[in-house]
Amino acid sequence: MNDAMRQERRLPPFLASAGIARDFVASRLRLWGRSGQVDDGVQLIGEMFTNALIHAPSPDYVVAVDWNGGAVRLEVWDSSPSPPAVLPIDLEGEHGRGMHLIVALSEMWGCRMAASEKCVWAILPVVSCESG
Repeated sequence: MNDAMRQERRLPPFLASAGIARDFVASRLRLWGRSGQVDDGVQLIGEMFTNALIHAPSPDYVVAVDWNGGAVRLEVWDSSPSPPAVLPIDLEGEHGRGMHLIVALSEMWGCRMAASEKCVWAILPVVSCESG
């Protein structure tokens, strides 16, 4: 589904697709006049996509961005039944901080199952004043 306030992009299961997801979200936010949310949106979708790629193997992924005039919702769809988990941070480890970044950068986030797919979503905090 693609309309003026919701856009989706199907991406292959490659690490390079995380950059495509980030560029896709940034361009949508700028087009909708939400430039003040680009940095957080790019960080969020990058973490969400990379987490899905690593922890939720799928033949492909769908990245979606939705703006209803108030909140911007970011989504990553995959075919894994495993929900994401926020684990304790291992200060010595290289990995394990992605979900903590998602929690910190989003107004709220969640996960839902739909048929044979899973959607991990995050709402960007509302920005009262847009810039450039």
